[in-house]
Amino acid sequence: MLRVMTYFCLFLMTGCVQQHYQPIVNDSLYSIGSSNQLPEKRLTIKSSPLDVMTPKGISIVPAKYYTFSGIVTITALQRTIRLCHTEQIFNLQPDHHLIAQIKRLNQTTAYIEFKGQLNQSLNPLHQRAIISIEQLHYLSNQKNNNICKPQNTRPNFEIKGSQPDWVGYGQKNQFTFIIKGLDTKWAIKKSVITKGLHAFVETKNSAGEQLDLSFTGNGCIDSNNNYWQYETKLYLKGKQIVGCGKYPNQQDDTQAWLGHYRYKNNNVTIELALGKHQQANVIYQYSNGKVQTSNGYWHPYGSSGLKLLLTQHQGNKANIVYHFRRDGVRLQASQQWRDNQKYSFNGALFTLDRMTDEAESESFSTANLNTSTRVFQAQDVISPITTTPAINNAIKRYFTMHKTKTDNSKYWFSEYDLTGNGRKDLLVILDWCEDDGCVLLVFENDLNRYKFISRIAQVKAPLQISKTQRHQWQSLLIKDKQRWLQLDFDGISYPSSAKVKQLASDTNFTQVKLFTTALTKSNAIAIE
Repeated sequence: MLRVMTYFCLFLMTGCVQQHYQPIVNDSLYSIGSSNQLPEKRLTIKSSPLDVMTPKGISIVPAKYYTFSGIVTITALQRTIRLCHTEQIFNLQPDHHLIAQIKRLNQTTAYIEFKGQLNQSLNPLHQRAIISIEQLHYLSNQKNNNICKPQNTRPNFEIKGSQPDWVGYGQKNQFTFIIKGLDTKWAIKKSVITKGLHAFVETKNSAGEQLDLSFTGNGCIDSNNNYWQYETKLYLKGKQIVGCGKYPNQQDDTQAWLGHYRYKNNNVTIELALGKHQQANVIYQYSNGKVQTSNGYWHPYGSSGLKLLLTQHQGNKANIVYHFRRDGVRLQASQQWRDNQKYSFNGALFTLDRMTDEAESESFSTANLNTSTRVFQAQDVISPITTTPAINNAIKRYFTMHKTKTDNSKYWFSEYDLTGNGRKDLLVILDWCEDDGCVLLVFENDLNRYKFISRIAQVKAPLQISKTQRHQWQSLLIKDKQRWLQLDFDGISYPSSAKVKQLASDTNFTQVKLFTTALTKSNAIAIE
């Protein structure tokens, strides 16, 4: 892994070879009046002593898309977009649909929703990153900020009818159909997206009546002159009603990615911060005290992918791309693209572990083992026989993150404040047990939800809380045969197994015991 990180750091310190490009002018191939859109040229890099890996040859970075929305401006001299809920402006690489629809609206500014991706502009005269459009979903003649909606409130799909006027939207497995003051709810039975511009949705109401929707074609103009991705047809009681629609809207998963991620070895600590509005920052602190920074942007793709684009390093323009996959609370990448050239890590993975809120607050500080000033009172914390929706959902999210089926799994839980912030964190023992113990999951109480922190195997109940802290988290004491072992938090997680070498000191016992109730099949809780 040290070799991997050496490669990573050296890549970020190499510069970009720039080429000369013509600026966008009124009568160029970049102008709206032209039917030929020139793609940006690819940068090439020259080998240097810092290139410690063998490049695999010139390669265009694979496309990874996300659903964006914002206010677009297109003129002969300007092609930009300001994303919703931020003042950040990007250059825009439009597709032919957008060019045609802007012409049709006869206006230069409009609200837009589309599938696209962020890239670095290869034009040395441009300091902004560029967003390219893959598929236009919606274009409105409205151009004010009020039309922007939080992405997590958007429905999965929307439709607007014209014969007669009607609207509908699908969200959380329910289709709402509104026509002439009638508001009805229909359960979504089946939703299918076929290859190309086609989709189909089957629904049924409480009376068992069927309502089906089809999405086809290459665009639709509604009665308000707005552009929609699809022509839609609604089939109800033998009748067919037509309209316009967009489907599907990518559900916003950005909140789950936000936070700090860290890699650390004896020579360097690397911290990646994924912020709101697609902002990304990287800090490198070396053992000799040297600090460097990079920044850029990020966006999710697919069900568990994240694209990281670093556009600046130490204040200089850069073009470095990573495609991470989420593995639990980790981000892992097997290769990078620098100036459109692909490099691997010689078969290894570049892995960043998610930091807890407490670890984030003391980034790059040395957190030595210390005796906490917290005062503990001896108590037995039982495992309740009833759960809450928040606890059940936290466990289900853990299974989803790790792509594991819940099947007939059951669990026991206890709650205790492990960080001293006044909020009870969640400890869950799954009924995945062998002779040497069961699997323990630790979740941080993050106000609105429980955030997964650690998975510890070979744990036997009851366990105890230690007087010692590491990175503001109390150490855990686990009994192994006739001895007690101490599990310390390392700023990211607890050890993955209770079979550690560190013996618990007799002075560290708080007599706070968790899971003091006997754990049996009869009092285990099913995951619903």
